[in-house]
Amino acid sequence: MNLRYIGDALDHWKGSLFERLQAARLLREFAVDALASDAEDWQEADWKLFAKLLRVKDAQVIQHSRSLVEDRAGYFEEIAHKGDLFLDPDTGIATGKVSDASQYLFAAELHGLLGRGPDRVVALYQHIRAQKTRDRLQRVVTALKLPDRPFSCCSYESGTVSMLFLSRSDARVDSIYQDFESLLGSHAARRVYRWQHLQGSEPGTAPDPAT
Repeated sequence: MNLRYIGDALDHWKGSLFERLQAARLLREFAVDALASDAEDWQEADWKLFAKLLRVKDAQVIQHSRSLVEDRAGYFEEIAHKGDLFLDPDTGIATGKVSDASQYLFAAELHGLLGRGPDRVVALYQHIRAQKTRDRLQRVVTALKLPDRPFSCCSYESGTVSMLFLSRSDARVDSIYQDFESLLGSHAARRVYRWQHLQGSEPGTAPDPAT
C-alpha cells in the first residue's frame, strides 16, 4: 500500500470483503499488514484511516520498526501474528524480475507466512494491468508453485484487481469460496474462482527478492 492510494474505492471493496468474512467467522484472529512502501511518510491518522477502511480495529493493524525497503527480511520476521492475515502490496505477487521489490510480495515470503499456522488463511491484494484477470492470476498461481509447498487458493475478481485467499487447508479455502458463491448466485462464475490440486510440485517462476 502506498500512501497516495489510501482511501480510494478499492479500499472500501477490500473492507466489505473482510467485514463479511469476519462476521461469518471465516476469517479468524484476523490482522492486516499494509506492506507500506513509504511507511516513513505515514502519520497516526493514516494508520487509523487504513484500519477504518478495511473494517478492522486499530489493534489489528501490524506495525513495524523495520523497513520493507531497507530491511526486507527483518520486516517479515516482525510479523509474529499467527492468525489469519491480509497483505496489501502495491502490485501483488512478483512473477518475474521487478524493478522495485517494495511493490511486490515474493513466493517464498508468502509460503513462509503460510507455514506459520497449519490452517491459517492469507488474503492478498493483486493488481491487474493490461491483461485478462484470469490470465494474470494463472501466472501468479504458477509462480507460487514452489517444490514441497502445497497450498490451496481461491479468488474474488474484477477487471482490474483481485483478492486471493490462500491456505494450506483446502477446507478453509473451500468455505470462503462457497460463501462468495452463495452470495453471488448466478454471477459467481464471472467473479470467483477456485484453483484445485496446487501441490507445489513444479518450481515457481518468481525471482527471489534478494536478486
